[in-house]
Amino acid sequence: MKDERPTPLLENPQLTQQKLAAWFSQRKGTQVKVSEFHIPEATGMSNVTLLFDIHWQEGGITLTEPCVGRLQPEIERPVFPAYDLSLQYRVMKTLNENTDIPAPDMRGLEMDTSILGVPFYIMKKTEGRIPTDMPPYNMDGWMMHETSLQQRENLWFAGIDTMARFHKLDHESLGFADMNQPELGDTPLQQQLSYWENYLEWGMEGRGHPLAQSALQWLRDNQPSNEITKLCWGDSRLANLIFTEDCSAVAAVLDWEMAVLGNPMQDLAWYCYIDSSFADGLGLERLEGLPSYAATVERWHSVTGYPVDDYDYYRLFAAMRYGLILSRIMVAQDQESEIHSNFACQLLQRTLQEVAAIG
Repeated sequence: MKDERPTPLLENPQLTQQKLAAWFSQRKGTQVKVSEFHIPEATGMSNVTLLFDIHWQEGGITLTEPCVGRLQPEIERPVFPAYDLSLQYRVMKTLNENTDIPAPDMRGLEMDTSILGVPFYIMKKTEGRIPTDMPPYNMDGWMMHETSLQQRENLWFAGIDTMARFHKLDHESLGFADMNQPELGDTPLQQQLSYWENYLEWGMEGRGHPLAQSALQWLRDNQPSNEITKLCWGDSRLANLIFTEDCSAVAAVLDWEMAVLGNPMQDLAWYCYIDSSFADGLGLERLEGLPSYAATVERWHSVTGYPVDDYDYYRLFAAMRYGLILSRIMVAQDQESEIHSNFACQLLQRTLQEVAAIG
């Protein structure tokens, strides 16, 4: 994956810009110009991001709108075996148009690969501040240098409160009952465990992963019963939230590529676990001012009313998923020495020991 571009068309930004202008012009029925076209360098391996402005005329007035494009990656060894761009688009569009959950204004989904070479969607750019994960926000960046302790608490709980409100939604009435996958198991949890077992086999490319296999077996053997089923965000973390400038509220919830049906406690556990991995997992101090994980669990419980007895189960579920994903990235990058010994696997080992001792 060295120096590999997710789609060849991005090697010619000018052509991409022209094709986007033609795409917008056809959809709007008037000439649209694209400017300020930019491809951020650090867009990760799970998607490609385009930033640009569009300009068009209505009633003799020139209008301008900043936009963000997300392209489906086209690489030899991706992070995930399948990438459902249309589901991501549908989730955000549904939330934006039918709920009070702050989701981006969606401007269009294109599955015709003749336009840019891969499927893509466009959304209006949401103004605000996004916590960094490269480098982690507890190491550098605006959260460390430009916020007060109170603002850090505010934004952390704003994320939790927004997520809790999302978890109260009726996913069936919103049209997401079709996400059930009975061929993988009788319950949403069994379906997810089957998915990650298949992911291990695919992602490790024959190498196996004894630690993740042990965690999966423990999760199989200790499944909670009578669980709540909701639409889960999947990748619930600070870096996937846009906050208002004063850090008092969430302006938009981003990145729904891991959306799935299941117990919403998995989002709560992932939110805390990813934060922990960027601090304790790296041998660093957690950013001062962020509420404790115990206070976070209590806050989510107070808003949703849902039980939190199985939080540790889903903490291990988060550890297993993160360990496998990072190991897959190491496989894809040919970093053989890091496949089983990266920091996420070390944290998984510790979490498995802790949770197994509790349970």
